[in-house]
Amino acid sequence: MPAKHHIAVTVKTRFLDEQSEPDNARFVFFFFFRIENQGEVPAQLISRHWGISDELGKIQEVPGEG
Repeated sequence: MPAKHHIAVTVKTRFLDEQSEPDNARFVFFFFFRIENQGEVPAQLISRHWGISDELGKIQEVPGEG
């Protein structure tokens, strides 16, 4: 039976009221990503690419190294 891969990704967000300016339509959030290898074999994060969308459907791309 082949080894099993299982990578879990969880995201926590927090609205940063002290850095936001609602009157100017500026809303700042903090994102905390947790990437956890729950599989049976070692894994290495080489790169990442997040697509973060707002309530209007606008997507901000966040690529980068692992």
